[in-house]
Amino acid sequence: MDRSLGLALSAESPRASLSTVSYESAIAIANNAKDSAEMRDSGASLSTRERTIVLLVGQGLTNKMIARQLSIAPETVKSHVKHIFWKLMVQTRAQAVYRASALGLI
Repeated sequence: MDRSLGLALSAESPRASLSTVSYESAIAIANNAKDSAEMRDSGASLSTRERTIVLLVGQGLTNKMIARQLSIAPETVKSHVKHIFWKLMVQTRAQAVYRASALGLI
């Protein structure tokens, strides 16, 4: 068992010592810590343009809105977002923003 997960989950009744929400949060935090360590070890990095796009995605902008703001084509934004997803090993825009932030890339 992962040590951080072991700390979050006591050998006795884990739900007796933690509320359901905090119990599930502890599991998520342990899993995210493991994922972050793997990402740091993988040497994931984003270009300056990709970091800018992740920041704008984090502000809730659509590809079209980002394209207007950066004076580039929406297809170019879509391509950058696809590369960001691949580099950060994520599937959603929210995951990309979270992962980039957690890794200190933005």
